[in-house]
Amino acid sequence: MYIKRIMLENFRNYHFLSWQPHDKINIIVGGNALGKTNLLEAIFFGLTGSSFRTSREKETVLWNASHSRVEIQLIWHDQQVTIRNTLTSGGKIERELNTRKLKKREQPVLPVIFTPDHLTLVKGSPRERRRWLDGELCLLYPGYDQYLKRYLQVVSQRNGLLQRIRERLAHIEELFPWDEQLAVYGARVTAVRLAMLSRLAPLFREIHSDISQSREKPGISYFSTLPLTGTEGEKEILGLFNSRLSSRHKEEVAHGQTLTGPHRDDLFFSINGYDARQYASQAQQRTIVLSLKLAQLELSYREKGEYPVLLLDDVLSELDRTRREQLLGRVRGLIQVFITSSTLPDIHEKNISSMIFTIAEGQIKSLP
Repeated sequence: MYIKRIMLENFRNYHFLSWQPHDKINIIVGGNALGKTNLLEAIFFGLTGSSFRTSREKETVLWNASHSRVEIQLIWHDQQVTIRNTLTSGGKIERELNTRKLKKREQPVLPVIFTPDHLTLVKGSPRERRRWLDGELCLLYPGYDQYLKRYLQVVSQRNGLLQRIRERLAHIEELFPWDEQLAVYGARVTAVRLAMLSRLAPLFREIHSDISQSREKPGISYFSTLPLTGTEGEKEILGLFNSRLSSRHKEEVAHGQTLTGPHRDDLFFSINGYDARQYASQAQQRTIVLSLKLAQLELSYREKGEYPVLLLDDVLSELDRTRREQLLGRVRGLIQVFITSSTLPDIHEKNISSMIFTIAEGQIKSLP
């Protein structure tokens, strides 16, 4: 998959833009506040109908404009398609794939994106890592979102019951039917997470080894509130769930919340056996997240038969020359990439098919 043309109207600082990017690596150079990240946001919005920077998409409409438009022409599964997005200043979105109307959150084409904010996958809270993991699973595995939604509903209702029991407004026996539902949906969510990670982890380690040239040994593991070894199937996880829930009722009543389940699980990243949150440098944390994103690309290709577009915002700034060239060499010839940078990158790899563009006054120009 690759984008042939991007057309913007009244999006962020772009009054009007029509741009034909390179079909492989696009390096977009410009100073701060000139629109580099806005351009990546426009591509992401054009493909997905949502922003990676705000949940209020109407904020992307140029000041005093009545609407914005983002149109992307791309080659997808060997066919040329056009995705059109019109957004009013009031926040109403209309989307079309060729002539077919799309629902607001319908996302037939999905890019993979890295921004500096994604370093929270390593150093942020467990909630950040669960949100990323569940987001990827919702995209890759149809039906997962419904199991997750139902599971979280059960957790919320069960928490309310636990609080009423603590206040002596309900009896502990009322937990039993909720325990059953929690275990069924929780076992499914946990099993799908483990299955996905069993496929992602080897790709992550291989890619990280390439970028770091085997100077570091990365690790990724799943931390569960259940005593898991990582090899259990859904049936075994269900049994562990039932056992753990029945033994923690008094503790849960005291806290007024559900203490067991995937809503409290976490991912653990390590470098050379040490906790990456505490001991990894900024460049090492960036390499971990980049390796994770590239592993997403590869897993998406294996699941769907086509590589998505890769968007990298300010990715080169804290990588040494070796890691930069290993990163670019890794994606060379495979996918279309959009990379923003505040300075002209020092790239010595001669076999990388790329173009360098500059941004100024809402327009893009290619460097000779």
